[in-house]
Amino acid sequence: MRDYFHEALPTRFLFPIDGDCIDRNDGTDGTVRASVQAAPGGCILVNGVPATEQNGVFTADVALQPGKNLLTASNTADGSEDHITVFVFPNASGVYRISSDDNILFLCDINQNKDVYTSIFDNPYLAVYKKAHDLYGAKVHLNLFYAFNNESAKRFSGERPDFDLSMMTDKFKQEWEANADWLTLSFHARAEFPGKPYRTAPTEVVLADFEDVRREVVRFAGEKTFSHDVTTIHWGELTKEAAIALRRLGGTTFTGYFYLNEHGECVVSYYAPPSLATHVGSRDFWHDTETDITFGCIDRVINVGTKETVLEDVKKAAADPHCGGFVSIMIHEQYFYPDYVRYLPDFEARVLESAKYLFEKGYKGSFVKQMLHLPENQK
Repeated sequence: MRDYFHEALPTRFLFPIDGDCIDRNDGTDGTVRASVQAAPGGCILVNGVPATEQNGVFTADVALQPGKNLLTASNTADGSEDHITVFVFPNASGVYRISSDDNILFLCDINQNKDVYTSIFDNPYLAVYKKAHDLYGAKVHLNLFYAFNNESAKRFSGERPDFDLSMMTDKFKQEWEANADWLTLSFHARAEFPGKPYRTAPTEVVLADFEDVRREVVRFAGEKTFSHDVTTIHWGELTKEAAIALRRLGGTTFTGYFYLNEHGECVVSYYAPPSLATHVGSRDFWHDTETDITFGCIDRVINVGTKETVLEDVKKAAADPHCGGFVSIMIHEQYFYPDYVRYLPDFEARVLESAKYLFEKGYKGSFVKQMLHLPENQK
């Protein structure tokens, strides 16, 4: 197994580790305080800066530039070294994003009412996000299923017909494209069930499902509306091989929860082992320098708990010194509908009040691709 923390090395970085994306709260004025573990009494240089020792941990303030930075910790006492790459993304601070998983029913509604609706925002579910955008500058990312079927319909008391994206009208394509600067659609999975569909799925299955969603979204909503680069895969489980294959298609970033459950199992953490999942879950972003994939941490799933606990957790996320640069809030579509078994009558309030709090704290809506974007002269 890959040694993500370089634990086998006699001299190694404790912070940052290889792939860390440095938030403004990790340092000030373009520097970061690096910590290195080495044998007591050693003489450590970090990028040539002498480190100060305390109990076998050596620290030094090191200058960083926007984009990619190479850090070297050298122990002149025994010649051992550690080399890591870290990243600085100036646009990834003071920003927030709303994302939603398990989306497909709102498209079915638009399609059924295509001769009645004059706008996609006549759909009451999309209207919630339009309010968040108009009032609080939110940028919204919706992860889509390809199909809604009988297995999914069992969770609803009302009549829910089978529907898939090939049935979706392209009547509103121009409107989708006109709003692509704040509303994007991306691949989530083929369908809600079975659960955890890609935990061990062959790469070709994942790619086929991705292509089915991509093709139909581009058809009915335009190329600009489809997010090739950023998504949350259903259940956040994907083999490393499948992740690499999606990366070749432009999938640069996967967002997830990155924590361990009571059994010590990774939750919505893709191919990350437990130790790495815990680390990523304590950051805004982490970049796998081996696969060239970035992981982004979702701070709060706002359909869990009460509206009050949701808002408290959003406040905590914004105040966190390592996760507060980018605040990512997420919800699931099905909780919007009164006939769903776990309907939330305050769905809209959860979205709008979370966005309002962040907006009033000075956060600006942003897509992940904008946060991780660098001018050419800074790459």
